[in-house]
Amino acid sequence: MRRWLASKSITSRTLEKPLIEEVLRAWSGREVTIILDGCLRGHKALQILRVSLSHCYRALPLAWEVVRSQGNVELDVCATMLEHVARLLKPMRRITLLADRGLRSREWARKCRELKWDYIIRLANNTIITFPGGVQHAADELGVKPGERRYLPNVRVTLEADWVCNLAITWTRATPTSEAELCVLMTNLRPSGWVLRHYLKRMHIEESFRDEKSGGFDLEASHLTDPKRLDTLLLALSVAVVWVYELGEQVLRDNRRGEVDPAYKRQLSVFQLGWRFLRRCISCATPPCCLLQLQPFKPEPVWYGKC
Repeated sequence: MRRWLASKSITSRTLEKPLIEEVLRAWSGREVTIILDGCLRGHKALQILRVSLSHCYRALPLAWEVVRSQGNVELDVCATMLEHVARLLKPMRRITLLADRGLRSREWARKCRELKWDYIIRLANNTIITFPGGVQHAADELGVKPGERRYLPNVRVTLEADWVCNLAITWTRATPTSEAELCVLMTNLRPSGWVLRHYLKRMHIEESFRDEKSGGFDLEASHLTDPKRLDTLLLALSVAVVWVYELGEQVLRDNRRGEVDPAYKRQLSVFQLGWRFLRRCISCATPPCCLLQLQPFKPEPVWYGKC
């Protein structure tokens, strides 16, 4: 394993391309949502920047970059990755990119329009907004109260006021672990409630990062601090993720959920169904096939009630 990770002849993007193209055939001609986000690895020495496809309340990895950075990332770092993803998604009818505040530079929005993508990107709450009349205010000075929504068409953002966009502003809901906070979304789409609701899909990639850690593959236990080795490991991980999703869909399609999730209603994600089914098959010495065949479908939400 160490020799494979250290191999200089392995280029993850070249090897992954034909595999993900096979997976994406089922999405040809459809509208898709992709998510760009990052997470820290290797005792926060490395950051994984990943573009993923929203699918079944999770996110399938399409491409990634491993960088030695902990803060906000500039477009130059990921421009090649985005262009690679654009080639993968060329058969799609419409593409919408979602990104969080760590990728809030207007250059990301400009790149999306260059690639003919729609975008919904969250901005920092102190972002300067220039209105058509020339008046400037920070987003957190507009007086939007919790529970309210405000839509601002054709405004300019940042102090330079050199990017025209639409804004959708609201507040997040408070949770037991975090307080409610202002949420400012920049988009080229008509600002509306749909934009706010669609942005919620960004959480799909957070759930997938959790699957790779405590929920499944325990990636953090690798303790890798070399970007090239981590990049190679992510290649194997991306193939495994697709395999697990394929098995999860198969479990639902063949009505075999009761074998791994015996509750009255489904309580496990598609990923967890596939993960537990795979472990069950391996324990029975009957490993399933990997065909890399997924279907774009939206399962019923997981039921969190008691049986």
